[in-house]
Amino acid sequence: MHFSHSSNSDSKLHNAFSPDRPIFKCITWLIREAVGALFIFSGFSKAIDPWGTLFKIEDYLAVLGLDIWPGLVKVGCFALCAVEFLIGVLLCFGTFRRTATWGAAAIMAFMLPLSLWIATTNPVPDCGCFGDAWVISNWATFWKNVGICMGVAWLIFFNRYIGWLVTPALQWIALLVSGIFIIGIEAAGYMYQPLIDFRPYPVGSTISDNAPDVEPEYKFIYEKNGEKKEFSEDADLPDEESGWIFIDRVPVNPQTVDDLVSIRNEKSMRLWDEEGEEDVTEEILTNEGDYLILVMPDLDKVSIASTWKINSLHDWAETHGVRMFAAVSSSKKGLEDWKNLSMPEYPIYSSEDTVLKELVRGNPGVVFVRNGVIIWKSSLRALNTDDFMSPDTDSDPLSFARDNEKILFNWSGLYLIVMVILIGFSFLSKIKIFRRREITHDDTARHEESSSHDTPAL
Repeated sequence: MHFSHSSNSDSKLHNAFSPDRPIFKCITWLIREAVGALFIFSGFSKAIDPWGTLFKIEDYLAVLGLDIWPGLVKVGCFALCAVEFLIGVLLCFGTFRRTATWGAAAIMAFMLPLSLWIATTNPVPDCGCFGDAWVISNWATFWKNVGICMGVAWLIFFNRYIGWLVTPALQWIALLVSGIFIIGIEAAGYMYQPLIDFRPYPVGSTISDNAPDVEPEYKFIYEKNGEKKEFSEDADLPDEESGWIFIDRVPVNPQTVDDLVSIRNEKSMRLWDEEGEEDVTEEILTNEGDYLILVMPDLDKVSIASTWKINSLHDWAETHGVRMFAAVSSSKKGLEDWKNLSMPEYPIYSSEDTVLKELVRGNPGVVFVRNGVIIWKSSLRALNTDDFMSPDTDSDPLSFARDNEKILFNWSGLYLIVMVILIGFSFLSKIKIFRRREITHDDTARHEESSSHDTPAL
């Protein structure tokens, strides 16, 4: 009797915590959708601006002292964004349930210790997990990852007990369509410009107002006999006659994420002369007329093959009354080498590389400004002509503009329509199966009732 009572208690306890109970299914659905949505947002916000993600990865590699082939870093950047997005989609739609769950677990097994290291050592003030779309502190990132890991652990045990939004028969189509969509978003952001611009200089904004009253603090890097040394603004800078050569000027990194957000919300672009000594921002970034800014945040990596297109663009600008100048980040030697190789007829000014990367993606990039307002931005490669002086080239600067918002709206709308159709077909098949079962059940019931009437009474 005692054994029987214990068995009944164990049975009741098992039933109370059975994953088949509606309350457990509801919790699992909520966790799966929440974790999937975070993966989608994380992957999409990085994919929309692959250049920004690439810069952040390069920052980490520099901190770790790792020298990896740049092509491999780019492939890894694209793959990370796409995989995060696709795992989120698979989770939200309930497709490839085992693969999606273990894929999320594998990513978090890497991201959780990484975010703990970032939070404790603070190598960079912003981890970049949501790109520029949402900047959070490194500790907030760590605790966010802890929450995701808890959700993934729950899904490992209970995800198989709940259903899907897209039937397994159509899940390959959902995966293929989602892959094409996110890769297209990445390609547009890499080759042209991000389809959503979360940075301080979006199209339609002014380029020079709202600049901070106090100029950013910089440190200066000099080199002598292969030895590099940093000097603060208050220090006595070495005389180049003593053998020290000026290499670069970099901003002092903000210490908190709040400082970073504040700096990003301000337009702190400054221009110096070629020597990097005289601030010429006010006279160059005017609010009158049309001008093109050729932006080269890493002059040493600009291909010499692009000089023909750049010089042709300058000739086109002069012909059509558009002022053109270059804003570059480079050492003095790098700038001299560039001038000797490209023989530019446009003026060149130096600026801080981080600000140039925020202004426009691409190396080189091009920004068209009219009366102080940014009208369009593009990488040089995306401008659809190699010879701007060709008679086929449009004379209107606005002809080079691209409506990124419209492109994103069309792509996203088409993608969502396809996914809704897949859900519709999935539930249509489910309804047909349900109706077939109902008909079979009714036929069986009628058959049993007929049999009972035909059986003679005893």
